[in-house]
Amino acid sequence: MLSGFIIAVALVLGGLAVMRFGIFQIRKFKKGETKVKKKVSEQLAFIIFFIIILGLIIYSINDFLF
Repeated sequence: MLSGFIIAVALVLGGLAVMRFGIFQIRKFKKGETKVKKKVSEQLAFIIFFIIILGLIIYSINDFLF
């Protein structure tokens, strides 16, 4: 029971860290410090990664609350 709680908390904290990193990247992009590559494969990989992170956050919050 305690190990499940620790895993859920670790998933939430990991998801928050990834979202914070994404926020920093968006701020850099808005300032023009980073350049966007137009490769479709890289954008598709980023979208899949983002969906997986969101799924893990939702799963861990759902497991934590219910």
